[in-house]
Parts: sequence; C-alpha cells; structure tokens
Amino acid sequence: RLVRKLQHLYDASGVETLQLEATSADGTVVPYFLSRARHRSSVTPTLVYAYGGFGIPVLPSYHGTAGAAWLERGGNYVEANIRGGGEFGPTWEQAARGGSGRLKAYEDLEAVADDLLRRGLAVPGSLGLLGRSNGGLLVGNMLARELRAYTVSGAGRSWPQRFSALVGEVPLLDMRNYHKLLAGASWIDEYGDPD
Repeated sequence: RLVRKLQHLYDASGVETLQLEATSADGTVVPYFLSRARHRSSVTPTLVYAYGGFGIPVLPSYHGTAGAAWLERGGNYVEANIRGGGEFGPTWEQAARGGSGRLKAYEDLEAVADDLLRRGLAVPGSLGLLGRSNGGLLVGNMLARELRAYTVSGAGRSWPQRFSALVGEVPLLDMRNYHKLLAGASWIDEYGDPD
C-alpha cells in the first residue's frame, strides 16, 4: 500500500539519456551519461556533475533539482563515471586511490569534457562543472589545471580551455593538512598520506 508519494518537480517525458564514452590520458575508456531534451541537435549549455571517490557511484536517475533548474530550461546534464567511483566495481574505485591514483580521476574528468567538446555537444564558454565534497576537490583541481594551462601557454591559448563555470560545494581543498581535520585521518586511504 502506498503511504506517501513525492510530487514530481518536472516532467521528464521529454528527456533522453545517452551513455557515451571518452578516452582518458592512459587509454582507459570512461563512460558518462548525457541527459538532454529529446531530439536536441544544437549546442546548448552543458553542466557536468562528477564525484569520483570513496566508491560512490554516479548513475542517472530522476533529479528534481537538475531537471527543474537545468533540463527544463534547455541545458544538457552530464554525469561522469570517473575512476574512484563505484560504478564498475573495486578495481575501478581503487584505480584512483592514493596520491598517484587521484590524478587518474582528474584526467578522466578532462577526457569527458574534451569528448563533449569534440562531439560538438558543448563549446568552450558553455561548459560548466559541479561537484560536492570530493567532487568539490575535482572542481578545485579543474580550476587549477585550467589556470595552469592558460598561464603556461600564454596569450596563444584562449580562456576557457574547457570549463567556463565551476561550482565546488563543500570542497576539501587543503590536501596538505586534510588528515588533521576531524575525520581526515580516515581519508588517508583515499587520498594518500600527505606526510
């Protein structure tokens, strides 16, 4: 017997979700999901969500907030299945663990963004990134990597290379001292020992 049912926040009947694949820097195939208005053929603002840590999977589902605030207004919404997440089992998760493994998650996210640009689903200036907690760390890294690429290449490279909007909610950014925070010592397996 149905006790309670949440009200729909948006009508998802006009939305299609595609599973696409990008190739990361080390040749690993990185799947991602693109949700958009059905039969859309033009380039539209695209928001990428990623987490990539602690074995937490990012899978397509009914997202009331993303639907009402983004999809209904004509945007594309991407959920990236980067290494570190739990989408494809322990090997996928463990590949992005520790100091040297974390780089793979960042390269996977860059690969997803580059694939969206290559396919013409987004253009620089219309691509955004959203991450919370560990995903906020991803956002901080993407900002640093974008700034470094722009600074190193000088005036010959246009800004932005990939992302023009970055939102990191509750990010963990102090990777030299995180293990001294309240629960930080328990994250050493995930991020590596900064000492």
